[in-house]
Amino acid sequence: MEPESQQPLLPDTTNPWPLFPEQTIKERTVADLEAVSVRDKAGFWRRAAAFTFDLILLQWITILFLWIGATAEDMAMAQSLTVGDGLSESLLEWAELHTQVWSFLFFTYFSFFTWYGGQTPGKMALSIRVVTTDGLPVTWLRAMGRTLCYNLDVLILGIGFLLAAVPPSKRALHDLIAGTVVVKVHRT
Repeated sequence: MEPESQQPLLPDTTNPWPLFPEQTIKERTVADLEAVSVRDKAGFWRRAAAFTFDLILLQWITILFLWIGATAEDMAMAQSLTVGDGLSESLLEWAELHTQVWSFLFFTYFSFFTWYGGQTPGKMALSIRVVTTDGLPVTWLRAMGRTLCYNLDVLILGIGFLLAAVPPSKRALHDLIAGTVVVKVHRT
């Protein structure tokens, strides 16, 4: 007779995001989670590469949004700018707009993908996934909280991110606060 702890914690192991290659994750049981070794957790460099991939993709999305906005703007006004105060004022407005658009897209991008399948495109490319410490999918509120906690990582000069390099937990500050862990996806 098998113990009750052998029941899978993740009932649906298919990738909920159909635009990306189908990836299944190994069903984790309570016994698996108790015996999770450092090898099952995603390391610092893999996480850093996925984050860099996501930031580059996010920057291109931001540039696309700003390009669409600039194209929609009256081009005659852009042509009438001089090298004087008008140009610097316009550049400041564009820099402010870029920051606002980028911040909104950053929050939405990371919160959405962490909630919807536990993988951003960068994490998908590097076969890692965010789950709760219980091995369950991340809820929408937890995903938003985890994304907001990136600010704490940055405020302490990136040390929060570097915690992901410290075994055995391999969890960054935002993971510790949100109760999440980044694990390797076992492709079948």
